[in-house]
Parts: sequence; C-alpha cells; structure tokens
Amino acid sequence: MNFWRPITAALALALGAGEAAAQAQAPKPPAAGTLPMPSDPAQTTASYGDWVLRCVRTGDKGPRACEVVQTMVLQGQQQPVAQVAVGYDKNDLRLTLLLPPAVSFSRVPTLGVAGAADPRFDLTWRRCLPTGCFADVNTAGELLKLLRSRSEPMQITFKDAGERDGSLPFSLRGLVPALDALAKEPR
Repeated sequence: MNFWRPITAALALALGAGEAAAQAQAPKPPAAGTLPMPSDPAQTTASYGDWVLRCVRTGDKGPRACEVVQTMVLQGQQQPVAQVAVGYDKNDLRLTLLLPPAVSFSRVPTLGVAGAADPRFDLTWRRCLPTGCFADVNTAGELLKLLRSRSEPMQITFKDAGERDGSLPFSLRGLVPALDALAKEPR
C-alpha cells in the first residue's frame, strides 16, 4: 500500500494548499446514475486521545490506506504548523513529519523525548511541496518501543530556513490504542 498518497494529499491540504489546489486535485463527479455508490465510506476517522486514525479508500474498489495523525497548532493560531503521522509503507511502520517549506536541509530533523538528551532518532528528508516538506523514519525496534512505553511528550527538532533551531512538541496521549487500531486495518 502506498503510505505517501493519503499523507501527501490530506496533509498538504491541511497545511493550507488552498481551495484552488484542492479543486485542481479533486476528480470531477460522474453524472448522476452512471456509477453505483460504494457500500463503504471513502474516508473514515476515529479519535484516540490526541491522535486520529484516518483511513482513505484509494479508488472505487481499491484498498484503504490508513494512518494515525496528530496535527500541531501554535497557541492562538488556527492553521496547523506541522503534522506527525504513523502508517504502513508496505509492511514497514513509518513515522512521517510534515513541516512548512521554510526549513533548512543543513540538519535532518530529530525525534526524541521532550527535555531529554537521549535517545534521539534522525528522520530523513524525502521531498518538499509548495505546502510543506516531508521527513520520515522507520519505527521498527527501539523507536516503536519508546513510542509505546512513554507518556511524556515527544519533540521534533529542526533548523528553519534562517538556520535557527526550532522544536515542536507532540503528545503521545492515545497513540498506543491508535497504533493497535491501525494494526487491525487491512494493508
């Protein structure tokens, strides 16, 4: 299953791609009565604490792509500044980060427990779109154990386009049941 398709479309729109971009990407609806309606919804969501399990059908009869997502919003603002998603890319569970495009590639983003020096996990920059830049890391092994065993917030650190240090905390509240629900979804 292509983990990037739902993240790319949904997260890019969530970070302000704009109505024009959404309309350009949206397929035109068929004329009434030409296609039968599917029996299951095109998109479903379920909330688990601070995480949302989101599943999107990839075609009329195609498989569903699912991920758990947390959106980060700065206090006093309404627009998301970043999103963290965990989902499967084939059989690999990956954590994907979406940041605004004003980032520096001089240092990869790192993931760790907020306020702690170790452990740290380096993410790999994958690509940038006009609406944001993607970085990810495989969650197998030590990182998955950490995500499942901690309750204190995690933190993403990165360099912005001005080479200033930036950090974004995110909550682990609800992540374990969200990951358990994600594991039950067909891939």
